[in-house]
Amino acid sequence: MAQKQSRKTSSFIGYMRKEVAVTLAIGMIALTNGCKREVIEHSKTLHEDAKVVQTVYEPSRHSTDVSPTFHLDSDGDPHVGFAVTSISVPETYAVVFQCQHGKFIVEGEDQRHKELWQKLSEGQKVDVTYQEEYRVVYDGTNVVSRDLFKYHFMDAVPKTNSVPEVKAEAEK
Repeated sequence: MAQKQSRKTSSFIGYMRKEVAVTLAIGMIALTNGCKREVIEHSKTLHEDAKVVQTVYEPSRHSTDVSPTFHLDSDGDPHVGFAVTSISVPETYAVVFQCQHGKFIVEGEDQRHKELWQKLSEGQKVDVTYQEEYRVVYDGTNVVSRDLFKYHFMDAVPKTNSVPEVKAEAEK
Protein backbone atom coordinates (compact mmCIF):
# COMPACT_ATOMS: atom_id res chain seq x y z
CA MET A 1 0.00 0.00 0.00
CA ALA A 2 2.81 2.37 0.89
CA GLN A 3 4.48 1.51 -2.40
CA LYS A 4 1.27 2.40 -4.32
CA GLN A 5 1.04 5.71 -2.47
CA SER A 6 4.72 6.39 -3.19
CA ARG A 7 4.17 5.80 -6.94
CA LYS A 8 1.20 8.17 -6.97
CA THR A 9 3.18 10.83 -5.14
CA SER A 10 6.18 10.32 -7.44
CA SER A 11 3.95 10.49 -10.52
CA PHE A 12 2.26 13.64 -9.22
CA ILE A 13 5.61 15.31 -8.48
CA GLY A 14 6.88 14.42 -11.96
CA TYR A 15 3.73 15.90 -13.45
CA MET A 16 4.11 19.09 -11.43
CA ARG A 17 7.76 19.45 -12.46
CA LYS A 18 6.70 19.31 -16.12
CA GLU A 19 3.96 21.89 -15.51
CA VAL A 20 6.37 24.23 -13.72
CA ALA A 21 8.95 23.80 -16.52
CA VAL A 22 6.36 24.60 -19.21
CA THR A 23 5.11 27.63 -17.25
CA LEU A 24 8.66 28.91 -16.81
CA ALA A 25 9.41 28.41 -20.51
CA ILE A 26 6.29 30.37 -21.51
CA GLY A 27 7.22 33.10 -19.04
CA MET A 28 10.75 33.36 -20.47
CA ILE A 29 9.40 33.63 -24.01
CA ALA A 30 7.02 36.37 -22.90
CA LEU A 31 9.85 38.25 -21.16
CA THR A 32 12.17 38.08 -24.16
CA ASN A 33 9.39 39.25 -26.49
CA GLY A 34 8.48 42.16 -24.25
CA CYS A 35 5.13 43.83 -24.59
CA LYS A 36 4.92 44.03 -28.38
CA ARG A 37 1.75 45.31 -29.94
CA GLU A 38 0.74 45.86 -33.54
CA VAL A 39 -1.29 48.85 -34.72
CA ILE A 40 -2.43 50.27 -38.05
CA GLU A 41 -1.37 53.88 -38.66
CA HIS A 42 -2.29 56.23 -41.50
CA SER A 43 -0.15 58.87 -43.18
CA LYS A 44 -1.37 62.41 -43.64
CA THR A 45 -3.59 62.91 -46.69
CA LEU A 46 -1.48 62.74 -49.86
CA HIS A 47 -2.23 64.05 -53.36
CA GLU A 48 -1.22 62.75 -56.77
CA ASP A 49 -2.06 63.74 -60.33
CA ALA A 50 -3.75 61.03 -62.34
CA LYS A 51 -5.74 60.46 -65.50
CA VAL A 52 -8.94 58.43 -65.83
CA VAL A 53 -8.10 55.56 -68.16
CA GLN A 54 -11.41 53.72 -68.06
CA THR A 55 -14.80 53.76 -66.35
CA VAL A 56 -16.61 50.45 -65.98
CA TYR A 57 -20.19 49.62 -65.04
CA GLU A 58 -21.23 46.04 -64.48
CA PRO A 59 -25.02 45.70 -64.08
CA SER A 60 -26.49 43.45 -61.43
CA ARG A 61 -27.55 40.00 -62.43
CA HIS A 62 -29.45 37.17 -60.90
CA SER A 63 -29.89 33.61 -62.01
CA THR A 64 -31.51 30.52 -60.60
CA ASP A 65 -30.82 27.00 -61.75
CA VAL A 66 -32.48 23.71 -60.86
CA SER A 67 -30.53 20.52 -61.43
CA PRO A 68 -31.10 16.86 -60.56
CA THR A 69 -29.11 15.18 -57.81
CA PHE A 70 -28.42 11.52 -57.18
CA HIS A 71 -26.78 9.78 -54.24
CA LEU A 72 -26.70 6.45 -52.47
CA ASP A 73 -27.40 6.23 -48.75
CA SER A 74 -25.42 4.07 -46.32
CA ASP A 75 -27.59 1.05 -47.19
CA GLY A 76 -26.89 1.47 -50.91
CA ASP A 77 -30.39 2.70 -51.71
CA PRO A 78 -30.55 5.32 -54.50
CA HIS A 79 -32.09 8.74 -53.86
CA VAL A 80 -33.00 11.28 -56.54
CA GLY A 81 -33.66 14.92 -55.78
CA PHE A 82 -33.24 18.45 -57.02
CA ALA A 83 -30.76 21.16 -56.12
CA VAL A 84 -31.66 24.81 -56.52
CA THR A 85 -28.74 27.17 -57.08
CA SER A 86 -29.31 30.90 -56.90
CA ILE A 87 -26.66 33.48 -57.83
CA SER A 88 -26.96 37.22 -57.20
CA VAL A 89 -24.24 39.66 -58.27
CA PRO A 90 -24.79 43.32 -57.34
CA GLU A 91 -24.07 46.13 -59.77
CA THR A 92 -20.47 47.30 -59.60
CA TYR A 93 -18.83 50.61 -60.47
CA ALA A 94 -15.13 50.93 -61.26
CA VAL A 95 -12.68 53.60 -62.36
CA VAL A 96 -9.18 52.83 -63.64
CA PHE A 97 -6.57 55.54 -63.05
CA GLN A 98 -3.09 56.07 -64.48
CA CYS A 99 -0.61 57.94 -62.27
CA GLN A 100 3.17 58.31 -62.27
CA HIS A 101 3.53 54.98 -60.42
CA GLY A 102 1.29 52.93 -62.72
CA LYS A 103 -2.38 52.00 -63.00
CA PHE A 104 -4.77 51.32 -60.17
CA ILE A 105 -8.47 50.57 -59.93
CA VAL A 106 -11.13 51.72 -57.51
CA GLU A 107 -14.26 49.57 -57.51
CA GLY A 108 -17.27 48.92 -55.35
CA GLU A 109 -21.00 48.43 -55.07
CA ASP A 110 -21.94 51.31 -52.77
CA GLN A 111 -23.19 54.85 -53.39
CA ARG A 112 -19.71 56.35 -52.96
CA HIS A 113 -18.34 54.30 -55.89
CA LYS A 114 -21.42 55.06 -58.01
CA GLU A 115 -20.95 58.81 -57.47
CA LEU A 116 -17.25 58.59 -58.34
CA TRP A 117 -18.07 56.65 -61.52
CA GLN A 118 -20.77 59.20 -62.46
CA LYS A 119 -18.60 62.30 -62.04
CA LEU A 120 -15.55 61.03 -63.99
CA SER A 121 -14.98 60.43 -67.69
CA GLU A 122 -12.25 58.64 -69.60
CA GLY A 123 -9.29 60.92 -70.36
CA GLN A 124 -10.13 63.33 -67.53
CA LYS A 125 -7.26 64.65 -65.38
CA VAL A 126 -7.89 64.41 -61.64
CA ASP A 127 -6.33 65.11 -58.27
CA VAL A 128 -6.32 61.82 -56.33
CA THR A 129 -6.27 61.97 -52.53
CA TYR A 130 -5.20 58.94 -50.53
CA GLN A 131 -3.47 57.80 -47.36
CA GLU A 132 -0.76 55.24 -46.86
CA GLU A 133 -1.55 52.54 -44.29
CA TYR A 134 1.27 51.17 -42.19
CA ARG A 135 1.44 48.10 -39.96
CA VAL A 136 3.54 49.29 -36.98
CA VAL A 137 4.92 47.04 -34.23
CA TYR A 138 5.84 48.67 -30.92
CA ASP A 139 7.87 47.27 -28.05
CA GLY A 140 6.70 49.55 -25.27
CA THR A 141 7.11 52.99 -26.87
CA ASN A 142 9.87 51.94 -29.30
CA VAL A 143 9.02 51.21 -32.94
CA VAL A 144 10.24 47.71 -33.86
CA SER A 145 8.98 47.75 -37.47
CA ARG A 146 6.88 49.93 -39.77
CA ASP A 147 5.66 48.36 -43.03
CA LEU A 148 3.59 50.05 -45.74
CA PHE A 149 0.93 47.52 -46.70
CA LYS A 150 -1.92 49.41 -48.35
CA TYR A 151 -3.00 52.63 -50.05
CA HIS A 152 -6.38 53.92 -48.89
CA PHE A 153 -8.10 55.76 -51.78
CA MET A 154 -10.12 58.74 -50.58
CA ASP A 155 -11.32 60.67 -53.64
CA ALA A 156 -10.55 61.86 -57.16
CA VAL A 157 -11.49 65.44 -57.99
CA PRO A 158 -11.52 66.62 -61.62
CA LYS A 159 -8.96 69.35 -62.28
CA THR A 160 -10.40 72.66 -63.40
CA ASN A 161 -10.42 73.09 -67.18
CA SER A 162 -9.84 69.36 -67.49
CA VAL A 163 -11.62 68.35 -70.65
CA PRO A 164 -11.47 64.62 -71.23
CA GLU A 165 -9.20 63.95 -74.21
CA VAL A 166 -11.60 61.41 -75.70
CA LYS A 167 -14.49 63.92 -75.73
CA ALA A 168 -12.26 66.75 -77.03
CA GLU A 169 -11.10 64.61 -79.99
CA ALA A 170 -14.70 63.62 -80.78
CA GLU A 171 -15.70 67.30 -81.09
CA LYS A 172 -13.00 68.08 -83.71
